[in-house]
Amino acid sequence: MSGPLEGYRVVELTSTVSGPFAAMMLADQGADVIKVEPPVIGDLARFMGTTRSGMAAMFSVLNRNKRSVVLDFKESKDFEILMSLLATADVLIENYRPGIVKKLGLDYRSIKKINPNIIYTSISGYGQSGPYINRRVYDPLIQATAGAAASQNPDDPEYYKTIVFDKVTGLTAAQSISTALLHRERTGEGQYLPISMLDSALYYIWPDVMWSKTLLGEGIDYKPDLFESFPLFKAKDKPISVIVVADKDFQRFCEVIGCKLYEEQKYSTFEQRVLNKQTLIPEIEKYLEDKEADVLCEELDKLGIPVASINQLDEIHEDPQVIEQGSLIETEHPLAGKMRMPKPPFNFLNQNEFPKSHAPVLGQHNREVLSELGVEEKELIRMEEREKANKEIIDGMMLADVANTSRD
Repeated sequence: MSGPLEGYRVVELTSTVSGPFAAMMLADQGADVIKVEPPVIGDLARFMGTTRSGMAAMFSVLNRNKRSVVLDFKESKDFEILMSLLATADVLIENYRPGIVKKLGLDYRSIKKINPNIIYTSISGYGQSGPYINRRVYDPLIQATAGAAASQNPDDPEYYKTIVFDKVTGLTAAQSISTALLHRERTGEGQYLPISMLDSALYYIWPDVMWSKTLLGEGIDYKPDLFESFPLFKAKDKPISVIVVADKDFQRFCEVIGCKLYEEQKYSTFEQRVLNKQTLIPEIEKYLEDKEADVLCEELDKLGIPVASINQLDEIHEDPQVIEQGSLIETEHPLAGKMRMPKPPFNFLNQNEFPKSHAPVLGQHNREVLSELGVEEKELIRMEEREKANKEIIDGMMLADVANTSRD
C-alpha cells in the first residue's frame, strides 16, 4: 500500500511552494498526484535555489511521489486532454491569481459540469475578493500584512527566515482536502475550497502571537508576549536555548552555572526576567564563557530543566535524536544524485517505504498518464516532438548562460 489515500487522484495546477506543498503531502499519503505544467519552463521552482544536473533541491523535495505532465492550455487539443484528465480527478488544486481560471475556462463552475463531485481547491495570497485581490504575492508580503514581521521586533520588523506561510497554507490546504474527501465519502458531495495565505497565516499565528490582542474591553490581566519569554544564551562553543519559566527552574539554572542572579529582585520572577531581559542575558553569559554547550545541556537536562543546544544547519543530520528517529533519509535521485530530505512526520499502517518515486523531470509521465486516458498515439507523438524541441531551446539557453559566465 502506498498510503491511506491510495486510489484518489489529485490534479495539481500549481507552482513554486504553497500548492506543491499541499500536493506533496497528499502524494506522501498515497494519492496519485498528477502535476500539470506549462511547456518550456514548467514549474518555476525547477530553477530556484541550489541545483545539480538541472534539478533544483527545493523542487525535488516538494515534488516527490508525483507524475509530471506537460499541457499547453492555449492549444485546443491539449485543453481537451486536460478536461479528460479532470473528469477522472477526485481533487483539483490550483494557485493562479483570482480570476485567471475563469478566463481559462477552469473555474469551479466549469469543472463541476464535467465532474460534479470534485474537491476544487483554490490557493491564493489574499483571497478571492477584496482590495488586495490582484496583488502579486510572496511570502514576505503575507508576513508583513499578518503581523508576523512586527512580532519579531515591533521597533525594527524582521521577516522569518523561511517562507513559513507558503508552507502553512500548503498544510492547511492538504488538511482541508482530506476532510472534504471524508465529507464526500459520507454524503457524495464535492465542494469548492478557497484557501488564502493571509487567512492561513492569521489562523497560525493568532493563539500565541496575538494573546494580548485577543481579549477586548476592560478588566484584562496582560502578561508579557510569549515570544519575549525564550532568550538564547551564548556558551563557550555555541548558543543554547534554556526555558526557565518557573522561578525554581531559574534558581537551579543559576546554581548550575555558579551565580546568584535569582536573588536579585529584578530577576526573581518570570515577569521580572522578561521585563529585564536586555540586562539578564549578558549577565548570564558572563558565567557561560567557560562552559561547553553540550556538557551544560546534559547537566540541565538531568535536573529536568528544558534545554537544547543550537544546531547549525550542517549539524542537524548529526543530532542523536534525529538519527534515532530516522527523521532524515538519504536517497539517490536519478538526475540530482545523492540527497538528504525529511521523511513524512506520519507513519501509516502498511505504507510502503519513502519515497515512492522521485521528483520528475518536466513531462516525464506524459505518455504514461495520457495513455491511461486513452489519448491517441498521434497526439502523444505530437506532444513528445514539441517537448523535444522545447528542451533543445532550454538546453541552448543554459549553454549560452554558461558561455557568458565563462567569458565574464
